Amino acid sequence: MSLTVETVLRETARFFGKRGLEGPRLEAELLMAHLLGTDRIRLYIEGDRPLTDSELNAYKDLIRRRLSGQPLAYITGRKSFLNWEFQITPDVLVPRPETEILVEKAVELCRPRGTGRLLELGTGSGVIAIALVHYLPGFQIDAVDLSPAALQVSAANAEAHQLTDRISFYCGDLFAAVTGREQPVYSGIVTNPPYIPTAVLPTLAPEVRNEPRPALDGGPSGTEVIARIIAEAPAYLAPDGFLALEHGHDQWPVIAKLAKAAGFAQVLSYQDYSGWPRVAVCQRNHS
Repeated sequence: MSLTVETVLRETARFFGKRGLEGPRLEAELLMAHLLGTDRIRLYIEGDRPLTDSELNAYKDLIRRRLSGQPLAYITGRKSFLNWEFQITPDVLVPRPETEILVEKAVELCRPRGTGRLLELGTGSGVIAIALVHYLPGFQIDAVDLSPAALQVSAANAEAHQLTDRISFYCGDLFAAVTGREQPVYSGIVTNPPYIPTAVLPTLAPEVRNEPRPALDGGPSGTEVIARIIAEAPAYLAPDGFLALEHGHDQWPVIAKLAKAAGFAQVLSYQDYSGWPRVAVCQRNHS
């Protein structure tokens, strides 16, 4: 007797739960939907559909890959962020819920301005830049990344969302990528930089260690890249411009000092969904 979609999902969710995966039923469903080329709702509608031997073998392979530490998004090649879905490959970080707060704060600052130009440093998959231009129809964005492979992913996502006319991609090391004879001035700079201390990287969960190291490694203290960004940002900002950045939960005191030293007039901290300081907004003038 063939096993049905629902039976396999139920057993896989139980197995994932025993292995300590968060959201075991959701993960089982996302792998199954990927395998069958459908969506999760269809899995419930067709729960009594028998799986073929080849489908079962392919699903077992997906389970093995997931339990080996491969991020779910790398296996399916897709990840939802805010209201949209994006292509994800091992060349980019997997978008996380905390980064939604970074986008929300940038949108709050930009909406009263109506129009402007933003700079995103370390765009990776492009989800931040794409979300921002979705929410801010009057804005253009320059998106920078050091990795050519990451920029291929972000450019593909921008094309899929039909936003290539509003996002310009640049390859280079932070601000150097957009520095030329005429230095650009931005309404705001948005970034989710590497901020994990180098010594902490080996202690991370296997699926996090499988993500691109340059996008995680913030140097010995975890704030080396952040310090560079804060120090150089004022030269690229309009007089009323802002810098919004995501950071480690214990890095807020350092960031506040760095921002003050760089001449920012106001520095605000915002918590993530777990109550930790996670997003800093540095403004050149008091709001």
